[in-house]
Amino acid sequence: MGWVSERDLGAEGVRLYCLPHAGSGAAVFYRWRRMLAAGGVNVCPVLLPGREVRLGEPSLVRVEEIVDGLQAEMKGELSYPYAVFGHSMGALLAYAWARRIAEDGSPAPRRLIVSGRNAPQTGLGRAELHRLEDEAFVEALRVHYGGVPAGFLEDQDLREVYLPILRADLEVVESYRFRAGERLTCPVTVVAGDKDRSVQPDGLAAWREVTSGDFSQVKLPGDHFYHLDGDGQRGLLRMLGAEGVPPPYADLPA
Repeated sequence: MGWVSERDLGAEGVRLYCLPHAGSGAAVFYRWRRMLAAGGVNVCPVLLPGREVRLGEPSLVRVEEIVDGLQAEMKGELSYPYAVFGHSMGALLAYAWARRIAEDGSPAPRRLIVSGRNAPQTGLGRAELHRLEDEAFVEALRVHYGGVPAGFLEDQDLREVYLPILRADLEVVESYRFRAGERLTCPVTVVAGDKDRSVQPDGLAAWREVTSGDFSQVKLPGDHFYHLDGDGQRGLLRMLGAEGVPPPYADLPA
């Protein structure tokens, strides 16, 4: 299975490649397809190894491994108009992929939309959570990110599948080391929930430093997982192209 479904690549509209938060996958973006199609946006969820239809593949635990694999497969598709969205771990991957795209000389995204994460050069400022024992690991997630899916602790089958994925993803985030280099040239928008305990104002504002292009910042109602439901998700989807309103990346020059 590839990094993006061939069915998604065949649809019309400016492509919005979507990268998930830790422990999640492409499925979180499937319901966005219908809502964003009205704004001329083709949602293209990125399928990461080690989960969902790629569950039989080993999880990758380094940012560089993921973006190199993604770029190797997607390089030939980047001549089509596209933007990139990522939430939390996905924001880090989206940024790293944008840098890899620039280094490769491929066309830049029309906009990079990073959500629920401080800028990559600010660091995490805490110990490695992925090495903790199970109970301590889940408690640390509650403290730093606001929790885990309902029923996680009670459902042993779910825990056995989900916990290794979540650990691998946290290792991706916690092993990352920012490397200074050329700034991006594409516009960057940073979005966060107004009650997200994992981000700080200075960390969000620091995304301005990663690009020489336009920069904007948006706060929406909700916590770290504001993008999953409620007013926060509705606000995000309106910004991305829901309700037939063309998004800010639809009319930029290719």
